[in-house]
Amino acid sequence: MEIFRCPSCQQTLWEPVTLACGHTFCKKCLKVANRCHICKQRLKLRGGQELRGNTLLSSLLDKCLDMGTKVKRITRDLEDLISVRQYEEAVKVACKGVAMAPEHVPLRILRSQVYLCLKQFSESLREAKVICDLQPQNPEAYYRKGIALLHMEKKEEALKEFQRCLALNPHFTTAHLGTEQILKNLSCSLPSSLEDFVDEVFSMSRRSTVDTTALLAPLEAANIRSQDCGTVNKINEDKTISPLVQPSDGTSIALNQEKRKRKEMDDPTPPDKERPHSQENWEHHKDCYPPIPLLKDVLSLSDVECSLCIRMFFEPVTTPCGHTFCRECLERCMDHRPYCPLCKQCLREYLRVGSYPITAILQDLMMTIFPSEMADRKQIHLTEIAEMSNLVSNVPIFVCTVAFPGVPCPLHVFEPRYRLMMRRCLETGTKSFGMCLYESGKSFSDYGCMLEIQHLEFLPDGRSLVETVGRRRFRVLQRGLLDGYHKAEIEYLVDKKLEGEELQEVQRLHDMVYQQLEECFSHHMAFTHYASPPPKEDDIQASPDGPHWCWWLLSVLPLDPTYQMLILSMTSLKERLFHLKHILSVFLQNRS
Repeated sequence: MEIFRCPSCQQTLWEPVTLACGHTFCKKCLKVANRCHICKQRLKLRGGQELRGNTLLSSLLDKCLDMGTKVKRITRDLEDLISVRQYEEAVKVACKGVAMAPEHVPLRILRSQVYLCLKQFSESLREAKVICDLQPQNPEAYYRKGIALLHMEKKEEALKEFQRCLALNPHFTTAHLGTEQILKNLSCSLPSSLEDFVDEVFSMSRRSTVDTTALLAPLEAANIRSQDCGTVNKINEDKTISPLVQPSDGTSIALNQEKRKRKEMDDPTPPDKERPHSQENWEHHKDCYPPIPLLKDVLSLSDVECSLCIRMFFEPVTTPCGHTFCRECLERCMDHRPYCPLCKQCLREYLRVGSYPITAILQDLMMTIFPSEMADRKQIHLTEIAEMSNLVSNVPIFVCTVAFPGVPCPLHVFEPRYRLMMRRCLETGTKSFGMCLYESGKSFSDYGCMLEIQHLEFLPDGRSLVETVGRRRFRVLQRGLLDGYHKAEIEYLVDKKLEGEELQEVQRLHDMVYQQLEECFSHHMAFTHYASPPPKEDDIQASPDGPHWCWWLLSVLPLDPTYQMLILSMTSLKERLFHLKHILSVFLQNRS
């Protein structure tokens, strides 16, 4: 169970909370920490939310931890809550523990104590009666009944219970104190010796129905004012409640609790000598619990399965609301709506941060228990990535406008399908996708241009601003769909190679058209936004797509997209230059 150890308290995780950095701690440990103990990142509640437990890890812990470990942790938390007088919270923890281990007497004793501090005397008495039924020979049970009855002003009944407590343990100091208080309240002077004490009891019996015969037996075995007072006082330090303290006053409870905790740290043996029966009973129940199971024996693949993709977690991340998903699955869900897929809690702030660190403990757990399955899951993911990285047979297609080689094409991405596409382009490392014009009946045109992502900025609401530049032209061979967006099998277009006189002829045509472009810059208003045209290349066949300035000219001219697509599809530089020459001639004829 070492893998479930909290990095802060070094105990088994209890109410595990996963932080924004991906590390997991006990919820209680985080209440007094301001930095992660592992990465030193400053702790802050994401989205202004309170700390939420990791539901998956809580489920795994409940399945893996043995009953003894659970009860021990609940008992420790309960004692800590009592020591700081958080009784409302303590009663919730106590009820949880008793529901888990109904016959665990120390937990019931603590619950009776909490009820007493909350002035719920009848509940405290009811709990004490249950303890008496579970352990008739436990003096603590009768003391708890007595103290509850004493606060309910049932002094005679309380005296009976203190008597039974002392019958089982004559050195139960607080029972002696309770008896003294009852005698004092009944206007009896406090005895200075055992004989005087017996006289007071007989005197009181004349005015009450208390069975004094049984009361005298334990008193004869112990002189409450004897020289062994030091031993009695030492025992008294182990008590967490005094009958002389009102339930609303938790000061002595907290002090005694701290003393007991310090003694437990110094001495691993149980310090409470006045509760041998409850301790023995606990040891008996502890032996009855099954041995600590091996993680491999209690966990299966279904325990580490994403509820979205129904596969083993890959790169698990935990939301601020405590639910765990594969990172890609969660991102895809938030592409549509910024809410948790399970509890529907708003995750806008979580989305705004844009960082989803892996839940480290869950990743380590899967690597430890299911190494081969993890390797298979990773291989499946790598295979999927390899398929999406093929920029010939599996090209993602963004259906929007006409793009051109070498020309920037800024995009505002907001549709969920294209958000997914952008992330995958970055994840595969290609940073490339195809841009095609919409065409009725075909979903997108037969020709397009590859775009390469230069920069991508994620906005707080999940949208993104993408800076791209055109690369290669292509022709679509086959269409398809992948997770909502289009994909295609393509072949790249290459201009026909020219040689000899044909090359010289096209070179002259090229120079002529470029001269027309320069003249348009000087006389036509359509080009006033630009300082100068792109430079003219020396080698018109250096690029498989021809001179860059031709594509720049097509992108800035107010032309019909269908006509632009026609020129984009041409593989003849000569034919493309003739079209540009015609367009520029029209512009020169209309110089105004």
